[in-house]
This record gives sequence, C-alpha cells and structure tokens, in this order.
Amino acid sequence: MTADAKPFSPAYPTLESLRTLGEMWNASPPMRHFGARLEFDRVDRVRAVIDPVTPVHRGGLGTEAINGVVLAGLFDLVIGTVGWLTRPDTRSATVNLSMTFFRPTRGERIAAEARLVRAGLNLVFAAAEILDGDGRVTARCDGTCAIALGKADSQEIYERMRGGGVAP
Repeated sequence: MTADAKPFSPAYPTLESLRTLGEMWNASPPMRHFGARLEFDRVDRVRAVIDPVTPVHRGGLGTEAINGVVLAGLFDLVIGTVGWLTRPDTRSATVNLSMTFFRPTRGERIAAEARLVRAGLNLVFAAAEILDGDGRVTARCDGTCAIALGKADSQEIYERMRGGGVAP
C-alpha cells in the first residue's frame, strides 16, 4: 500500500475488511458464474481477476483473445464496486462506461483494476485498466456511477451487500 492511499470509505478502512467483503461477494452465484473474483491488495483499488480464463471467456475477433463482452463485464464490475464502496450505505449503479481497447487481451489470467477519480454527492467517477496474462494494459475505461440518496429499499439487501455487518 502506498503512503498516500486513502480507503474508499470509513466502512471498509482496512485490507482485512475489504478482503472479507470480497470473500462474501466471490461466493455469490453471479460471480461464480462469471468466473471472476474480487481481490484487494490496496485499500484504494478494486481488482477483479479471471483465473483461469476458460473457453466461455474467449472468442474475441474469432481468436483465443478474451471476448469484449467479458472485458466490458469486468469494467462494469470494478467501476461499479468503486462506486458502491465510496457510499456503501446507499444504492448505486453504473450509468456510463467509456472503453478503449488497444490490443487483444490474451492469457490464462486477466485482471481489471479500478481506482476512484472523484466522488461527489450523486456521482462517482472511476478509471480502470485491463491487464492481460503478461501484465500488459490492453484496455482502459472511464466510468460513472450514480448514487441514490438514502438506504437500500430492503434491509435484507442492505445486509447482504454489507456482508452481514462486516467489521472494519
């Protein structure tokens, strides 16, 4: 962790709290179906990894490259997670993704990493990169999340998203 790294929010101020949250999310059926998992190595970054890359993830340009829909899904996952982590007591949704693909993404392990650019009252701006199996950046994304003021409609959903009260 760098000396100037600031946590996304006081609700998840430590790597331990973020890793506990990641474990809960990684066990969810949607994450398992997608084949991705959240990993936290810094309090100011969200990383999603697909390892191993399977045939269902491939098919970009009729090659062994990772399909663009998978890359877009990774961008949505990490940008949306940054948005939610900045205000975990509210509802949020990704409302814009602007993606640029530089080269085909290949490898048996790929990762997307996002960081907070700026958080306002109703909008959160984040930036992300996709790294191929060799650790090279193959795509970049700028994204925006909208924040709905007030808590989630259902206490059950709120508790599930918070990991059942993950302690910092």
